[in-house]
Amino acid sequence: MSPSYFPIVGGAEIHVGYLASALRTRSIDCEVVTFCDTKKWEPSKRYKQKVLDGTRVSVWPSFSVGKPSHLTNVHYVSSTPFGLRDYMNKADILHFHDDIDLSFPFSLQRVNKPRIFSCHSLCYTWTFYAKQPLARKLFTGSADLFQVFSRRDAANLKTLGVVEDRIRIIPILMPTIVQSRVSEDRPKVSRDTVRIVWVGRIERSKGLIVLLKAANLLKNNFRNFELLIGGKVWDAGYYRELLDYKAAANLGEAHFTGFVGDLQSFLLDADIFASPSLKEVGPMTVLEAMGYGLPVVGSDVGAVPDFIVDNETGFVVPPGDPVAMATKLQLLVSDKKLRIRMGRKATERITSHFSYNRIFSMILDMYRELI
Repeated sequence: MSPSYFPIVGGAEIHVGYLASALRTRSIDCEVVTFCDTKKWEPSKRYKQKVLDGTRVSVWPSFSVGKPSHLTNVHYVSSTPFGLRDYMNKADILHFHDDIDLSFPFSLQRVNKPRIFSCHSLCYTWTFYAKQPLARKLFTGSADLFQVFSRRDAANLKTLGVVEDRIRIIPILMPTIVQSRVSEDRPKVSRDTVRIVWVGRIERSKGLIVLLKAANLLKNNFRNFELLIGGKVWDAGYYRELLDYKAAANLGEAHFTGFVGDLQSFLLDADIFASPSLKEVGPMTVLEAMGYGLPVVGSDVGAVPDFIVDNETGFVVPPGDPVAMATKLQLLVSDKKLRIRMGRKATERITSHFSYNRIFSMILDMYRELI
């Protein structure tokens, strides 16, 4: 159960899609149940059933409660809660996704089935739950087991009162295509510049102004680099701020590419991946970049320090610090052998710690604990 699902695209939706596909490969019957399937935070007014990429999807009718925000945690309540309860009684396990919305666990409190809650937004919601006793009680009592994506989130969950025995640290489930290439397979490029890339949603929490400032510092010592920033604009005001800074700094090395349709080519044609996020749970793009043999300079947020082995597969820097970001980027821009060595180590780490089969087996083990 996810508050929203494809064609809406976000980290939680992508993870649920990969998980549903993985379950089908093991002939495990699963269904995605959601409220929103056209636009985030806009619930469907009617019941729908469909099949997306081989997975059954039920869109349950609901209505909004209050104004949606990152901290209003019961956004929707089913307009026919008893029908939803009856429907869910057919399941063996209820798997809730995204702690930013408690509508499903709230509506299904009386359904006596084993429950798992995957916390996709804890870096945003943790302070809210810490300050709101009623919401915290509903959240911490909503599941038998809680999946988090980092050691940091496990520690935050404990402060909310969830005991360690109920917490499972299981990384994001990776698509197999990411692990189909190793750094030795990277194409030979003829360009003279070292290419630094970032891809994701263009919004304030991604810290892109930090990356632009780091690039501005970097150009004082190096002119043979380029910075490509790919992704859709989610915050138009912030995007204008980025463009204004780029123009004021005369930062011709930086380019906004728009939506990246071919992520594989985008990453294989790069030399370095930068992740300047100010808040993050478990950025899949960092794992994807590592899987394609890129050294990563990432800010110390969420699961990033769990992904990157500092000084081995890349560098971990303080969030919001363009000087630290520029210093580590400079090391990589100026040293091709270091880039190649760290890129190979990054791919090895993906293979050994974040492989599709390993992560999916951990999820299956979590399910087996409840049956």
